[in-house]
Amino acid sequence: MADVRREIGDVIGGYTVLATLGRGGSGAVYQVRDEGGDVAALKLVDAASDPVAAQRLAREVHALQSLRHEAVPRILDAELDGDDTFVVFEYIPGDSLWQYVQDHGALVGEELANLAERIASALEAAHAAGVVHRDVTPSNVMMGPRGPVLIDFGLAHRTYDERLTRDGLVSGTAGYVAPEVIDGAEPGPIADRWSWASTVAYAMTGTAPFGSGTGAISRTLEARVELPDVPGADALGAALSREISARPGMRDVVAALRGATEVLGAAPDPTLVAAGTAVMPQGMLPDGVGEPEAWAGEDAHTDEGVAHDGQSDDDWADEEWTEEDWEDDPDALPPPREGRNLMVLSWHLAVAGAAALAPVVALVAMTLGAIVSRAVHRRAAALAASRARRGERRGDAVVQTIGMPWHLLRGAAEALPAVIVAAVLGVGVGALVWWMVSVGLLVPETPAGLAWGRAGALVLAGLVTAAGMWWGPFAEATRDGARRFALGLAPTKGVAAAWVIVAVTIIGVVVVAVWAQVDPRWWPLPESVIE
Repeated sequence: MADVRREIGDVIGGYTVLATLGRGGSGAVYQVRDEGGDVAALKLVDAASDPVAAQRLAREVHALQSLRHEAVPRILDAELDGDDTFVVFEYIPGDSLWQYVQDHGALVGEELANLAERIASALEAAHAAGVVHRDVTPSNVMMGPRGPVLIDFGLAHRTYDERLTRDGLVSGTAGYVAPEVIDGAEPGPIADRWSWASTVAYAMTGTAPFGSGTGAISRTLEARVELPDVPGADALGAALSREISARPGMRDVVAALRGATEVLGAAPDPTLVAAGTAVMPQGMLPDGVGEPEAWAGEDAHTDEGVAHDGQSDDDWADEEWTEEDWEDDPDALPPPREGRNLMVLSWHLAVAGAAALAPVVALVAMTLGAIVSRAVHRRAAALAASRARRGERRGDAVVQTIGMPWHLLRGAAEALPAVIVAAVLGVGVGALVWWMVSVGLLVPETPAGLAWGRAGALVLAGLVTAAGMWWGPFAEATRDGARRFALGLAPTKGVAAAWVIVAVTIIGVVVVAVWAQVDPRWWPLPESVIE
């Protein structure tokens, strides 16, 4: 993945990078500006080291060129043979469905039905053109200004194409791969429809219906899904059945979401019972529900493109689940289901605040925190890689936990650059402000003024140091590990709230101590060195 990393201002084939929109197992996506000043989205892959990714990009271009649909992105430009292998799409402002639901909550009523209908229509058009998407997920649906758009056809293939999946591996996103594909069946339109149903279930509930990571695979095979008691839930649950013959069609599910039909269990007979007693064959809309424009298939034309290839809690974007992806790119590792961000922030502030009373101890605590966080990330990466190679086995977690000393050693070595940079910046800033306080440039030269001023200098040094370790060189894995560690300490929101209260209490104790003019302790350094 190193060869697809670009910075703001870099030029790719005449396009200037404005921002990074996302990264996944197949490459990176950037917001770019062309020479005419128009903004677009550019998907770049490292063709030199990953020819499979290059073939997938070419497949994506060919798949989209054959489609004309308002909910399928259009291609503006492509370079498939040059030093930089990329494709350029129209840019859609907005968020992925995953992010939209995280920000606004689950979709209900007509909003949910309209989403399901539009993406189902895009899939119908793709399937009519002989294209199978193979990775329909909440992160691959963009909530554009003119409606949802199905993006990232990087795994798509025509029905006559040769498969690009390496032997023994499954392509797709855990929790959104149909059970028959996990069992080894060739991905086809039926599997796409199952993935569509799983995506709609996410929109309905606000959570991944089968969870994420390798646990989602077992839950998918067991068909364990819980949906709220709302119109269409029964039909959607039936569409997620492991039995293909028990699944209603996408149009049937959309009609049920609008309240027009009801599925009576997951019966082998793939029919739906409409309101009343009329029995409706699979794939037909009930009386009173017209054919909307979204079902226009290839006759519909798109005015929109793709925004980005985003990552999320529910999008396990390492398309082929290999150890190299997880070890070399922290963004490829499936993220924790919750980050405990408030808890992590409160403890950053607490430790930085504690620097006012024990600056050396606070620095050591930050360093140890960075090392442990990276070790936790390494353990998670090793566990995911092990399960990808051999499947989930009892004792995997124990084995990787036993290996924590090795992960700690690697974490210490990897955290060293960020720790050094952060410590130099923090000590430098703290020493400068301490001197300015001592000579009366910032506060009155009174006992109270000196106490508050010097405490402020130490706290500022702590904040700068913490920021350096969080955003410093090679700190992506540190941030990921910190969130995982926090989630391990606080598996529930109640426990997380308790940890936040402890952090706030520490901050309160520091404030009281400074108010009482307690001098900072420089232990374990000798006082003579400080003086």
